[in-house]
Amino acid sequence: MQPIRFGPYALDARNGELRRDGEVVPLAPQPFRLLLALASRPGELVTREELHREVWGDETFVDFERGLNFCILQARTALGDDAKNPQYIETLPRRGYRFVANVGRASARPVRWLVAAAALLVVLAAIAWQRDEPVVTGRLMLAVLPFEGAAPFADGMTEELITHLGALQPQRLGVIARTSVFLYRDTKKSVRDIGRELGVRYVVDGSVRREGERVRVSAQLIDTRDQTQLWSESFDRTGAGALAIQRDVAERIARALRIELLNDDTLSARSPAAHEAYLRGRQQSSVEELRTATQLEPGFVLAHVALAEALHIEAMRELVDARVAGEEIRAASETAMRLAPSLSQAHDIAAMHAFWYEWNWDAAEDAYQRAIRFNPNEPGALHDHGWLLITQGKFDEGIAEIRRAQELDPVSPRANVHVAWAYIYTRRYDDAIREARRALALDPKFEEALGCIHSAEMLAGKHRPRPATESRDPYSTAVSYALNGDRENALVWLTKARDSRNLSFPLAGVDPKLDALNGDPRFVELLASARLTRQIR
Repeated sequence: MQPIRFGPYALDARNGELRRDGEVVPLAPQPFRLLLALASRPGELVTREELHREVWGDETFVDFERGLNFCILQARTALGDDAKNPQYIETLPRRGYRFVANVGRASARPVRWLVAAAALLVVLAAIAWQRDEPVVTGRLMLAVLPFEGAAPFADGMTEELITHLGALQPQRLGVIARTSVFLYRDTKKSVRDIGRELGVRYVVDGSVRREGERVRVSAQLIDTRDQTQLWSESFDRTGAGALAIQRDVAERIARALRIELLNDDTLSARSPAAHEAYLRGRQQSSVEELRTATQLEPGFVLAHVALAEALHIEAMRELVDARVAGEEIRAASETAMRLAPSLSQAHDIAAMHAFWYEWNWDAAEDAYQRAIRFNPNEPGALHDHGWLLITQGKFDEGIAEIRRAQELDPVSPRANVHVAWAYIYTRRYDDAIREARRALALDPKFEEALGCIHSAEMLAGKHRPRPATESRDPYSTAVSYALNGDRENALVWLTKARDSRNLSFPLAGVDPKLDALNGDPRFVELLASARLTRQIR
């Protein structure tokens, strides 16, 4: 049975893989089956009802329309396709879809044989789905669904489990990131539907109930294929004992999956007050709450990590001077590294400090490599490492890392728009617009995606830049002048950006909005002062 080939892609039902130029393109089982059904009937209208039968079988699927739209979006994302200018999947409004690419096989066969083989592929895929057997093999994928109960304790419980489970054995177990799973808060979807949409075999869900000092946490591990409960348990704690619940739950789930637990006692707090401050700080991205958590319990490593991340967000929003934030981030990083030298997040914030605050590209690369080695499932490290690679002119490698982060956070509009921004800095404007539109499909009111589309269209010459304006941000002001052809003022403000250690300055070597400065020796010298060179794809 030969793979279905179209353009640079090959779709192989034997092992459930989509490949581009020989490289595997990650695609969850349900979108894979949908793509297989379409590609097996090239040029034909495949109705929504037919897709329901061929992909979902005879089972009842309450939210079919949303599920189908999500699968189409995932398939188009994997193919780099655009709904408005499709190369592969065409929408026929109110009717269905059509696969419009030319389809070939590895070797010539009679036409009747090809038709029969294509039909057989669809049948086999449908049979596999009806038997609830996943097509894709290899690493197990798991999602921790939002725990029921009052925030911030319930949300904190969810996040703690994601952190613990993500650090178990990353080569064998992949854990979906929090921004994707939190979209399922208060959902009425079945575990089976959620498993399909996220491409996971297992989910963990549970609830938290508090009465004064008493806390009860109930958790269960479910196989999404048949919604079988594999493990469940309740934990009753009072006082400080409640703060060890997340470790207990992680250990028991790990045993249920027969995966060895990385038993690191530094990850959890012993002090109730520190733990509560940490949960409030994570929920609100509050620097003050997280400072309190680290002061109450200096050995609480996750509080130091969260403090560094919150400070970075404030610095990026210009709520605090980058140089001041950088010093506190450096201290938090050193403490986290000392407390938990094998914790991925500790190396991630060390890399973040070296990259954005010290402009020490080699140190940042080394730290990101360590963070990813300790946990290949850490989306923050993958995302930021991708941007580091882009600033160094390694465009394809950088986009690949940012896409890996996106795969761990598949239904997050922000994770999707980050791919779009990466395409802008590599001057692939059509790709950027396509990816930003996918983010809008997930959240039509997502303003960052609209801004990304505007930037890409402007740089592609589809409309003129806005008149130059000065703002508190020297880098943005430099960009505004450069876009309007005012080289002198652009260089003045870009120098101010360098001198103030502006967090956008590391992007100056690849920023297409600064193209007006290309060739100016002053621009070259300015970049060289930060050990940057102009990199254009």
